[in-house]
Amino acid sequence: MPRTKRIEKQAILRAAVDVIREKGEQALTVRNIAAMLGCSTQPLYYEFESVEQLRAELLPYVREHYLQFRCSNYKEFGRHFLNFARQEKNLFRFVYLRRREPGETLDDINYDETIRLLSQNLEMEPDTARRMHHQMQMRCYGLGVMVAIDYCEMSEEDIERELTEFYCIILRHYKGISDDAQLQYWLGRSRNLIL
Repeated sequence: MPRTKRIEKQAILRAAVDVIREKGEQALTVRNIAAMLGCSTQPLYYEFESVEQLRAELLPYVREHYLQFRCSNYKEFGRHFLNFARQEKNLFRFVYLRRREPGETLDDINYDETIRLLSQNLEMEPDTARRMHHQMQMRCYGLGVMVAIDYCEMSEEDIERELTEFYCIILRHYKGISDDAQLQYWLGRSRNLIL
């Protein structure tokens, strides 16, 4: 009997991503993943005991390969996030529109470094930076959901405008800025968040 070809775990995870991208999360079955790979279901069960185990490993895989952004400024995080929602609607839904475990927070693998840089560059206490970043997360999350479920469309220009306007609002609030000259100064400081 010929030996069956071994399919690596990473290839299975990539194929699972492709199934979600093309057909949505509801199509994520062992059979559909195997069809995407052009193999039987046996190699999948060799690597994963169940579909639940595959799903559990798929979420960190998607985070690592699709949600880790190298950014040179704060606005880029929001831009990447919203473009992910716009360009990868089914993957966005898989990661963000799911039931959370009690106490589970938003997926932000860049969180600690973002808070450190906001605190440093904007000369604010880490707790203030956390509250400010939380406001931006909530705004981006809400916009991302609306884009991913086709409630609204956002062009690159719309994303830029929305992020700039909201950032100016929260920057004014958290820095106590009262005039445009001060705002421009702190916007300049925000552009220098190098990661």
